Amino acid sequence: MDFTHYIAEAMNPLMADIAALCRINSVQGEAQPGMPFGEGPAAALEAALKLGASMGFRTENFDNYVGHIEYGEGQELLGIVGHLDVVPAGDGWDRDPWGGEIDGDVIWGRGTTDDKGPVVTCLYALKILKDASVKLSRRVRLILGTNEETNWDCMAYYLKEVKPELPTVAFSPDSRFPVIYAEKAMLQFVLTRDLSEAIEIEGGSAFNSVPSSARIKLPAAMEAEVRSAIARSGDAALYACEVDGDQLILSAAGVGAHAARLYDGRNAVSYLMKLLADLPIGGDLREVVDFYNTRFGTWIYGEGMGMKISDETGPLTLNVGKIFVRGGKLHLYCDCRMPICMEVPQAEEKIKSAIAGTGYDYRVQSTEGSLYVPQDSALVRTLMGAYQKVTGDTESRPIASGGATYSRTIPNCVTFGCLLPDQEDLMHKANECLERRHLEIWLRIMVEAIYQLAK
Repeated sequence: MDFTHYIAEAMNPLMADIAALCRINSVQGEAQPGMPFGEGPAAALEAALKLGASMGFRTENFDNYVGHIEYGEGQELLGIVGHLDVVPAGDGWDRDPWGGEIDGDVIWGRGTTDDKGPVVTCLYALKILKDASVKLSRRVRLILGTNEETNWDCMAYYLKEVKPELPTVAFSPDSRFPVIYAEKAMLQFVLTRDLSEAIEIEGGSAFNSVPSSARIKLPAAMEAEVRSAIARSGDAALYACEVDGDQLILSAAGVGAHAARLYDGRNAVSYLMKLLADLPIGGDLREVVDFYNTRFGTWIYGEGMGMKISDETGPLTLNVGKIFVRGGKLHLYCDCRMPICMEVPQAEEKIKSAIAGTGYDYRVQSTEGSLYVPQDSALVRTLMGAYQKVTGDTESRPIASGGATYSRTIPNCVTFGCLLPDQEDLMHKANECLERRHLEIWLRIMVEAIYQLAK
């Protein structure tokens, strides 16, 4: 079928609805009665369900953990699994990250590409099929989580408490095109160490983000040594220092990125530690710096932990996403993505061996097994066909990813979209935005994909 007219008519309201949803700061907050992940995620879910209901779809809210938007009839079910929560804004924005601003043909704001923009695009694709009176043999259910960027408690609740009907086939629009057929296993863990001395250091915001900034407070008397170390570093532009009374604040600038793609970023914590190694410090701080530079350094492939390994799905990656001191303890939030040849228990064994005798305690935050759907499966072939029909791109092939999406929570599910091969990846980065020209291609692909999977 030709959906050209419907897509053209949908573009302005689609942009407006994405922008409106991005004005809701849906970073996970403190749990409140009836709002397990705080006000923001609950408000985003309510807004999305209200939008779905206004289009004539069936909606249901499961205690503000997860919501459904469903259309059609039939015994079988096509699932589309996305999320409405977002990572913190972080530093370096030129626009209001919660402004949901449309400037010309660009929507600016946290969530435009991860994952509010893709979710609303899928909703509009479903609306187009409805408005065009396309007969589908499968029901289509848009499943909306609210806790994906942290520990996925929303999906645990959905699967264990709601116990929903599981889709026959499914996809998650939470990464990139064309099709991600494999996702690495994931381990998020915390390393803590008791401190006997006061250390004021902080950097990063989440396990799954590369820190774009980090800073530490040092005695003001160290100013000359700090400035000399910066000059010797070869990376002077990354550092800044200023004296505030009897303290000196030393900061490092990095490049934010998603932990699934560490090679796109530069970890500000790691570069701060690199500079600190060249300063005349002692005590607890010296021990912390030496441990960090030995076990993490500026590497991204787990070299310092003895974990370097790779297979067809790519190399293992290891990221320190956050550092801070609280209650006399240093905390390191770490994220490890493993190729399918390594399972979580093997990675844990490596980590525990590497930190043995260092004074650091290890605690698991969350784990996820790997995802693998054969490239010659009907699901992958159908989605590849939809992508190729719209884009004409016959060179791209199904890919493996270090990303962790809801695809691994649903049987027979892969990740499909929404970043295009030539589209800049601004997920988890400053100035996240979405151009109309890319959005229109997203919409065309999703209309075709849902039509082919549900017709």
